[in-house]
Amino acid sequence: MIRLCGAALGLFAFAVTVFLGLAAGNPVPSTLSRALGALFIFCGLGLLTGWVANRVLDEHALRRKREMFPDEDPPADNKQPDGQRKAESAAV
Repeated sequence: MIRLCGAALGLFAFAVTVFLGLAAGNPVPSTLSRALGALFIFCGLGLLTGWVANRVLDEHALRRKREMFPDEDPPADNKQPDGQRKAESAAV
């Protein structure tokens, strides 16, 4: 998904830049150089956007899994001494 976002955004920027440059009557070499610059810049922005979206989806899936299956997670207080755990379980 990350590379797909980068490629899609970069190619879109390239196509728009070429179209607008030729429609404005700019010379082809300057239009292509600007289009290549836009391709690389927007490909980088697309990669960053895809990475953020991937992280958001992973965090959401992990949170939903924890909500649906709470018994699968190990207890967070494994580092307490045995005596302290026994006293807490006896109080409950």
